[in-house]
Amino acid sequence: MSEIIAGAGAELAEKGTEEIVKRASRIYEAVKGKYRVLSQEIVIHCPEQVQQFSIAFEATGGLIGHKIKFPFGKPIRARLRPIVGGADLSESISTVENGFEINCQGMQSDDTFLLDVEYDFRDPRFVDALVHRERAKELPKDAETEYWMHAALKHPKALQTKYGRLDLRDLDFTVDVGVSEDIKTSIPGAFRVELDAAFKLLKERDPHRKTVLGIQHIRAMRGRGKGRNIVELLGDLQEIFLPTGFAEFVDVSKDFHYSNCFRGISYYETIPFPTWPKNMTVVSRTDLGLDRYAAEGVLVYKKKSFLEKAERILGIRSS
Repeated sequence: MSEIIAGAGAELAEKGTEEIVKRASRIYEAVKGKYRVLSQEIVIHCPEQVQQFSIAFEATGGLIGHKIKFPFGKPIRARLRPIVGGADLSESISTVENGFEINCQGMQSDDTFLLDVEYDFRDPRFVDALVHRERAKELPKDAETEYWMHAALKHPKALQTKYGRLDLRDLDFTVDVGVSEDIKTSIPGAFRVELDAAFKLLKERDPHRKTVLGIQHIRAMRGRGKGRNIVELLGDLQEIFLPTGFAEFVDVSKDFHYSNCFRGISYYETIPFPTWPKNMTVVSRTDLGLDRYAAEGVLVYKKKSFLEKAERILGIRSS
């Protein structure tokens, strides 16, 4: 069965590359028909699911034609700029029904140009067929936890094309960093008792039970001692679970770089109201291509610093 799946993946990778190269070859031939092509590059922007074709060409040999037509589908965007000269070519590209055109009247015959064209990427399964991602391995330490990451091309030959190199840009790799257990173990028992009592009181509808729970809640508040309202404290706690807040406690190194983070979908299960997530999902990115078939990285979760910040917010540790 695994051989069948692997074969299907290779077929999808080759088919996807063939479709991409087909459009790249048409753009290449349209330019080559009039000018001397210097280089071409094909890039897949993975998060955006966008194909980008970049082609450098030199306008030599006398007068330049009036238009170059590219009837190969409407692009998301197309840009033409001179590498040497200073002509403004921002208005030289126009979209037509079946593609786009370049008006060449503003181009200088002794200049070199770079054309960038972007199209929607039609099959997101293509990247999964090309890339093997090994699940992150958790290596807990006293002050921090490390997660090892590895991504590699399954079928490097699929990226070999006579119309230029094909690279994968900003390939996503996600890691779920567990935070719930760390917070629970650092919070004193009196605080947890008050937290449980407060939310049981909010959930209860029976008048008699509400009275009983209200008394229990008051006792729990007194047991915790003086301090800020627990609802205010929990509100402040949410800030460290925002992308800008949690990024402070994450480092990514080696072939990967940090991109973003967001809350996991599961929350601390003993409380009916979402207080803190069980985990934070951290997104790292890397590039793969014929120059680099594989990438390795390490994500470091600075657990000690995270808990110290949470404890300061909750008034457990002084600043």
